[in-house]
Amino acid sequence: MIKKYSKLCFILILSLTLEGCWDYEDINRRSISLAIGIDKKGNKGQANTEFAEFSSSIGKGKEGPQVPGKYHNRSVGKDFEDVRAEYDAKIPFVDFSGANRVVVFSKEYAQDGIEQYINRIDFIQGLRKSLLVVVSRETTDTLFEANVVNDISAGYAIEDTIRSLSKQGMTIYKTAQDIQSDIQVKDIGFLLPYVGLEDNSIKLLGLAVLKDAKLVGLIDEKESRGFLFLVEDKPVFRESIISPENKSNKISIESVLKKRKIKTSYNDNRININIGLNFDAKMQYGYFIEPISSKAISEAEHIVAEDLKKEVNSALEKSKGEFQSDVFGFARYFRADNPSIYKQLKWKEEYPNVNFNVEVKVKIINTNLFNSDMKKKS
Repeated sequence: MIKKYSKLCFILILSLTLEGCWDYEDINRRSISLAIGIDKKGNKGQANTEFAEFSSSIGKGKEGPQVPGKYHNRSVGKDFEDVRAEYDAKIPFVDFSGANRVVVFSKEYAQDGIEQYINRIDFIQGLRKSLLVVVSRETTDTLFEANVVNDISAGYAIEDTIRSLSKQGMTIYKTAQDIQSDIQVKDIGFLLPYVGLEDNSIKLLGLAVLKDAKLVGLIDEKESRGFLFLVEDKPVFRESIISPENKSNKISIESVLKKRKIKTSYNDNRININIGLNFDAKMQYGYFIEPISSKAISEAEHIVAEDLKKEVNSALEKSKGEFQSDVFGFARYFRADNPSIYKQLKWKEEYPNVNFNVEVKVKIINTNLFNSDMKKKS
């Protein structure tokens, strides 16, 4: 816990220093926001802000080291300007937003659209364009009131969790700047991390699907892999397969995307999108240790490739059918490959009828403890 507090202090001080504000106002005389939550309150908007709070570890009025905590501000209004006015009236010191880690939209608010607030981030000085953006199952009021056990605060827990999982290829990390870029391409949708509160811990629940910057669907974390294969740089797929040489044994395999190639065309009044995915895979371990032949390795590659292809095709069909939103940004590829045809098409109307061709190749590059040259014991 001391390490977490030290990390918070370091980041806050560094943020102030980089902004050139350290000699302008003492850290104890600034309202330092850590996370912003955007929600609805009846027919009005509500902003919930999580602030860093500093207090003496020895006692009030006594000298002692500063221990950071957090407190929560609620501000309500008919529009962003009204909300901001109430916000300013409630915070005790000069506002400092440079330490913000994340913007959280409640599920209810996201259904009405997040574009207006994303535009606010883009134009208002003091709000970082690199802020992580997520959608929450709970209201942001509930989220920021919780005493989360898996980090210093809800805002830190969200950002740390999503950043860590993104580096592992298990979710996406989407910033306000990324979203602004997607919104400019009117024909595409996008995906955001979907989080929730469970046992006082922030947990990744899956992905939120947005079309026209409005929430139109949710994807369970276990069903999100096919989507990640098409939008992330190095998504990871882990599974166990039945050993081709011993049906009573299973082999754990980890596959990482090595290369993704997308090529588009337009034939017979139909959009065609060819997707090629190459994965490198590792045999991590067998449930029972035994040698495996080169033939069995080739069979395992085929099995994993088919499983990966199934995941991708499922994601594509959901995007066309259930969501009717090009959340993968294929419009960008088609526009680059076929600029004149793209101008004549209504992409959103055409997308549900797109013809996808998916090819997946898997190369097992490491058999770990397996050795194909070993002789089976008699």
